[in-house]
Amino acid sequence: MTSGVAVDAACNEMWEEFHGAKVKTRRVITFRINDKFNAIIPDSDKWQLPMTHYNDQDGVEETKATIKKLKELIVEEMNDDSVKNEPRWIIMYFDYNMDVDDRLTGKELMLKWCPDGVKVKSRMTFASSSKGLTDALNGFKALVVQADELDEIDDLLPRFQKGLLK
Repeated sequence: MTSGVAVDAACNEMWEEFHGAKVKTRRVITFRINDKFNAIIPDSDKWQLPMTHYNDQDGVEETKATIKKLKELIVEEMNDDSVKNEPRWIIMYFDYNMDVDDRLTGKELMLKWCPDGVKVKSRMTFASSSKGLTDALNGFKALVVQADELDEIDDLLPRFQKGLLK
């Protein structure tokens, strides 16, 4: 709780299900700050994207489709004037093939998504709460990457494949 923003117990439960499960059911889990700015909570179900293939070639294709779906959700929110743009912690499992030797690999990544247009209070609370969230998630060791634009999300998979993200 670095910023005075508590991490809801449901976040850790969701993380443990995502990270520790023998049979993985989610490719993406997403957290956000609640409307009162006093707790980090799991985001709505539409932001929790399923995983049906894991550690195989179908998983690689599913990763690509999931990135596309994630971007669609973000664009939908950005274009909807009735919904405020919110920063989010998006944790995703990537299945991919290395460019060097075509070896199948998988990695967890936390994307700190804070697009332009987010109100200053949200941006500041988000930035000061990230460490508290990662500390609260039991066994968290995923790579953390900051992104502010959709192009940066597109760059993640190629950067993994080239070995630029580890």
